[in-house]
Amino acid sequence: MKLKRKRWIALLIVLALMLLSFTWMRWRPAQRFESSLPRHQEFRVATWNVGYFSMTRDKNVRKTDLKPIVETIRALHADVVILQELGSLDHPETIAGELGEDWNAYAVETGHGRQVLAILSRSESRETGDCECGGRKVKTVSLKSRTGRSVFVAGVHSPHPARGPSDTVDNIRCVISRARDRTEEIRIIAGDMNYNFDPDREEDELYREIRSDFGDGTSSLGETYYAHTRIDHVFHYPESLEVVEEGSGLLDLSWRFANVPGFRDHRPIVVTYDLGQ
Repeated sequence: MKLKRKRWIALLIVLALMLLSFTWMRWRPAQRFESSLPRHQEFRVATWNVGYFSMTRDKNVRKTDLKPIVETIRALHADVVILQELGSLDHPETIAGELGEDWNAYAVETGHGRQVLAILSRSESRETGDCECGGRKVKTVSLKSRTGRSVFVAGVHSPHPARGPSDTVDNIRCVISRARDRTEEIRIIAGDMNYNFDPDREEDELYREIRSDFGDGTSSLGETYYAHTRIDHVFHYPESLEVVEEGSGLLDLSWRFANVPGFRDHRPIVVTYDLGQ
């Protein structure tokens, strides 16, 4: 009897430790985004991997989740939204159509499975492009801000390092290089980069390389992904561009039950910039 009791106690201890570990991994000690309208001179960017954490091959978002995505984007009041892991080229068009007539969708298949990467914008693009970086397609658009400033936006979904960290690094370096060559006044690179940039880790050569020209719009937001990391990033040029702290942060998602293959492991990350007059 005593042996059985000890086994039950041991099992309860193990379960408690697992629950604590799971809670620690899922908790994101990041600044939260509070919905607000951007001012005339501000430019708000959001990035969100809308796919699922799942053991299935196809982790892309399902049609049943498109309506909640639309409702979430509405609450952001963003000028540009970059979405990763859409399930088809029809999805961004559907989302933009539901958001309203002033929204435009620009999308590309990344080349990994059936994943689609999209940029949604309130203003019509003056120029769009696709390029391949590190074996993955990148989507780019050139826009005008409300104050008339030219803005280049690159949407990114870098390869997962489990498939080889060199491809992840090559993808990021390639996108940064292309943004350096652009002539727009403002240049923004945003997406799921699958790379945990740590501002306090001086030996991170890639991060130092990026920061030589670009600012890190999410560095002050804290850890926005599991296990106290951050892999969803927004970099900006010029480096001196002002981040509006009260208009930036992570948006928590409400729990929901749906016929989908897993749970949503990313949250929308929002960065608001003050572009000046």
